[in-house]
Amino acid sequence: MGDVMAIAVVLDSFRWSTRSSAEAAFRAILRDSGYELNAPIDSPEHDQMLRELLERHPDHAEKIGGGVEFFYVGLTKDGGRSYVRSDARGIWIRRTDGSTVDFSYRTAIYAHSHKSDVKEAMRGAVEGRRIEYRDRRFATSSPTVSDSSGLPFADEHEARVIYENPTWAQLTYAFAAREGGWDAIAVTSGDGRTAIGTAFRDADVMGRWRDFYDKLAQPLLVAAHEAARRPRSDERAWLPPC
Repeated sequence: MGDVMAIAVVLDSFRWSTRSSAEAAFRAILRDSGYELNAPIDSPEHDQMLRELLERHPDHAEKIGGGVEFFYVGLTKDGGRSYVRSDARGIWIRRTDGSTVDFSYRTAIYAHSHKSDVKEAMRGAVEGRRIEYRDRRFATSSPTVSDSSGLPFADEHEARVIYENPTWAQLTYAFAAREGGWDAIAVTSGDGRTAIGTAFRDADVMGRWRDFYDKLAQPLLVAAHEAARRPRSDERAWLPPC
């Protein structure tokens, strides 16, 4: 059975129109990608997907610990769970200190964190600007080429808008820090009304965010596979001008 409402799952570099389609993409990493038991998930695209999804997990700080070294496919029973098949497999995290912990991608998709909700509200508030940038690039240049490879796009649906200096993670983190931290930004999923995703509860906060974005965001156009292979940025490594 599909989602009752088409609730999108939006990460920094990836987007799925429904939670069920996002779940299918991560299930394919686990079941269909050919990873050996206990071997690192070494595809740059899969690693990026998992790192970005981990940020949505409600227990992301506990899961990350001192840092993620890599993800791997491990046995579910090693997490101490009862009543599971002895050969059941799941995605695990190996931390930089050598410790390991299981990682439920379903939990991250369906029970995400407040930080991910705020980032979703931020993305939604500037979605029109992102689309306008993409459409303007295609309207003013022929052919329209990737800012990464210089290769032309066949059509605009191949293009993805990314951000550099600052990255999206750095831009959103800096704004949240200016507002007093992620927990200081209130969001709503509709207050009982039908709504897709989350939005800012305070219109003034949304206005400040749009102003911040307009002044500091540096969008670029790249192909989907180029967006997926970008190295993950340190969200704290950029400071906005005073």
